[in-house]
Amino acid sequence: MKRVAAILMLAVLLAGCGADSPPSTTIQTEPPEMVGTFPGLGGVMPEMTVSTADGQTVTLSALLAEKKLVVLNFWFENCGWCLREFPVMELAYQRYRDDVQIVALNPADGADRVKAFYERNALSFPMAACPRAWATEAGVSAYPTSIFIDRNGVVCLIHVGAITTAEVWYQLFDAFTGDDYRQKIYGSIDELLQ
Repeated sequence: MKRVAAILMLAVLLAGCGADSPPSTTIQTEPPEMVGTFPGLGGVMPEMTVSTADGQTVTLSALLAEKKLVVLNFWFENCGWCLREFPVMELAYQRYRDDVQIVALNPADGADRVKAFYERNALSFPMAACPRAWATEAGVSAYPTSIFIDRNGVVCLIHVGAITTAEVWYQLFDAFTGDDYRQKIYGSIDELLQ
């Protein structure tokens, strides 16, 4: 009896997959991967791979081969401060995109919702869903949290909270992308901006 019910269920499912069915909106991507664990402030960030909302596969090593700074921005869809930060972050990113890569990582909403959010908003930096464990390992205690990884792959600054003025983003990006850059670990954004 169970076998007959299973066969009938399979037949119903297959019938629903005909040519007249609308295409699925589920994103088929590789699962996010991090080789190792988050090293903390001053440590070398391990290799990580994510599939972005626009269907690209992004690896940290490839980004660092092209850019002087990678910013991992942890956010979620209903975070009011995240939504306030994004337009200003986008403005700064447009100015520094040759030297800086922002990757907005969402550990809460799932790939389909991240894609829908990305498509609704005019943001040009990549966004991706990531495992909750990444935020936990990174010590994310509030949203947004931005992790600044310098050209050598070292976590040089972790900032908790929204940065809502373009001038602050410009100063941060200038500090990490200048030709005279010297690696320094910053305990706070205020320390860097002095």
